[in-house]
Amino acid sequence: MTEPEIQPTRPGPLAGIRVVDLTQFVSGPIASMVLGDLGAEVIKVEPPAGEPARHLGKTFTAGWSTFFLAVNRNKRFVSIDYRNNQGRELLRELIRTTDVFVENSRPGTWAKHQLDYESLHAINDRLIYASISGFGQTGPMRDWVAMDPVAQAAGGLVGITGSTEGGPAKVGAAIADVMSGRLAAFGIVTALYDRMRTGKGQRIDTSLFSTAIGMLSIRETEYQFTQENPELLGTGHGQIVPAQAYLTADGRRVMLCLYAPAHWIRWAQIAGAEPLLDDPRFVDNMTRCANRDAANEAVQDVMGRRTEAEWTELLAGEVPYGPVMEFDQLWSHDQLSANDLIMTYDMPDVGEVRTVGSPVQFSGFRPEVSRIPRPIGADTVEVLQAAGFTDADIADLLAQGVVHVDTSDSPSLD
Repeated sequence: MTEPEIQPTRPGPLAGIRVVDLTQFVSGPIASMVLGDLGAEVIKVEPPAGEPARHLGKTFTAGWSTFFLAVNRNKRFVSIDYRNNQGRELLRELIRTTDVFVENSRPGTWAKHQLDYESLHAINDRLIYASISGFGQTGPMRDWVAMDPVAQAAGGLVGITGSTEGGPAKVGAAIADVMSGRLAAFGIVTALYDRMRTGKGQRIDTSLFSTAIGMLSIRETEYQFTQENPELLGTGHGQIVPAQAYLTADGRRVMLCLYAPAHWIRWAQIAGAEPLLDDPRFVDNMTRCANRDAANEAVQDVMGRRTEAEWTELLAGEVPYGPVMEFDQLWSHDQLSANDLIMTYDMPDVGEVRTVGSPVQFSGFRPEVSRIPRPIGADTVEVLQAAGFTDADIADLLAQGVVHVDTSDSPSLD
């Protein structure tokens, strides 16, 4: 299969940086995808059977997992059997001239294959070695197996999300996974900058657990002084009222967050609810929090008098307000294209694939898709040739099963 050539507007800021990517599922692939979006050469190394996410999820288009398509653009796909000695040595040879190594396996996994930080640092002291684990490299939870929902639960997010009626709930997005990947990419770029001064690489370490904990800054300081578990308030805010979703006359939900005194006054004036300003239960945020149910009932009564469209016309841009968008509204909304948040690419037998783009924009560079997801090992020969291996060398590696090549137009799910 010939890969479509897509030319970016200019080389990305990480052009010339080579990344060897031994990641799987979400957090690691997100990290390497971010680097690829910024122009790095990302070599995704998979075992002969491919990484598990190729077969994960409930939606498959022309044999491709949409789960996999979402996080694997801008990479080359190489298959090496690193479970045998020759495969490990081949991988180590590639890493000798590599800038970044990314992995997201359980701590200790790569030491078994002599691909741990100490082993690789010994052959390439300029290497940035980035690890993303469930719970970090040390501590009593080090060896626990974590996926995003587990990290959200153990990291405190589930315990403060949900409602009294429905109980605790996880965030609907894979927030610990995605943010861990983006934080790892931030750490990698920071280490690359540090290497410009020191000439030396280093290890970068983050975890899904650490990422979840990192989202609790405000709630932690509150707990420090109250020693009370946060209430489950659904869409409500633990420290501010009104700040939650309210139903409109047409049965839609809109989010209203009146953090400042001026917001409360402005909303009441626009909404025709001035009498609430004189109610002693609602004079400031402290009294509204003390009378949370009554305040929310009063605000709900007002918000239920108009439709979502009417409230949007009145409140958008005047106070902190926004509709609760369902996916059928969100992905066609003009604000996404205005913020350049969608990246698309075409794939054989699949058609156009839409993915979430970079949430960070640059005035001198526009992240684009230069490489599409490909079958297992589709770029193995090209990468080995670029590394100096002859055709005879590559043929020998293929014959011995050390490397794998699959150039079929679509992946097998066998």
